[in-house]
Amino acid sequence: MAMDEVIASDRPPAAPLLVPSRTCWRLERAGRLSFLIDGDAYYRALRDVFARARHSIFIVAWDIDSRTVLVPDGAGDGLPEQLGDFLDALVRRQKSLRIYALGWDFAMLYAFEREWLPVYKLDWRTHRRFSFRLDATHPVYASHHQKVIVVDDAVAFVGGLDITQRRWDTTEHRADEPRRRDPG
Repeated sequence: MAMDEVIASDRPPAAPLLVPSRTCWRLERAGRLSFLIDGDAYYRALRDVFARARHSIFIVAWDIDSRTVLVPDGAGDGLPEQLGDFLDALVRRQKSLRIYALGWDFAMLYAFEREWLPVYKLDWRTHRRFSFRLDATHPVYASHHQKVIVVDDAVAFVGGLDITQRRWDTTEHRADEPRRRDPG
C-alpha cells in the first residue's frame, strides 16, 4: 500500500491512538504546526523561542551538551553562543524564568562521546533557577530517549534532536560543512 493511499484512506482507524487518561494526559488543539527537519532550522528556532521565554523552559533529551552552539554563524543577539552560558544568561536576565533540563545518565560506553561533568556545568555552575539532572532510573541496557522541549506551556518541540555535538546540519548535508563541528 502506498503512503498516499494510507493518508487518503477514508476508513476509520480500528481504535483511536490518543485516549485521554489512557494513552495521553489530555488532547489540545494547536494553532500552528511546523516540521523542522535539519539541525540548522531546529536549533535556530530553539534559540529564538528560548530567548523569548518568560516563565519556563523544560528540556528532556538523551544528551544535552552545554558547549553546543545553536547558531554556528552567530546569533547576533548579544547573548552567549554556547548553550549552557546562553540558558544561564536567560535565567539571570528574566527574573520569572525557571529552566529544568533532564538528560540520560549515560552508560560508560558513551563516556568519550559525552561532555564530562554535565551536572557541574549545567546545574552547580548556573543560577539556582536553572536545574539540570541526569536520569539513571531505567532498566539495565535501557536509556531514556525522549526529546521534548516545552517553553512557557505554549510552544513545544517534540521528537527532535538532542542538543549536543554532531547533530547540527543543513538541508545540503555537505560532508565538509565547516559550521558542523564538535563543541569545545
